[in-house]
Amino acid sequence: MTTIEHVAIFANDTVALKDWYCKNFDMDVAYESDATPPVFFVKDADGVCIEIIPRSEPAPTIDTGSVFHLAFKTDDFDKTMEKLKANGVPLEAEVSPFPGTRVIFFNDPEGNRCQIVWRAEPV
Repeated sequence: MTTIEHVAIFANDTVALKDWYCKNFDMDVAYESDATPPVFFVKDADGVCIEIIPRSEPAPTIDTGSVFHLAFKTDDFDKTMEKLKANGVPLEAEVSPFPGTRVIFFNDPEGNRCQIVWRAEPV
């Protein structure tokens, strides 16, 4: 069996971005490097991690591709949406791309595109 362990994203401020994901999605710090600035792995309840890497200057010379968005599934869409609003996260308009699906997009403080998604039936 193969599963996703983590996705990696760049950050100008790894500490602040780590704090933001922990605060908004109840993630826990699974790893913190001794480097300055530190690299973090933050982990969700299912064990899937986001690796937060310091953005290097100049930008990496290899083509790192792109990620369209990070999707966070929720059992309680309204509660999660209200938590984000209460934490000052600007949310876009809710969309329902498929029957039995609720989605709302937003950006993290570093500009990474994110969404919360609720589905009546799992994918």
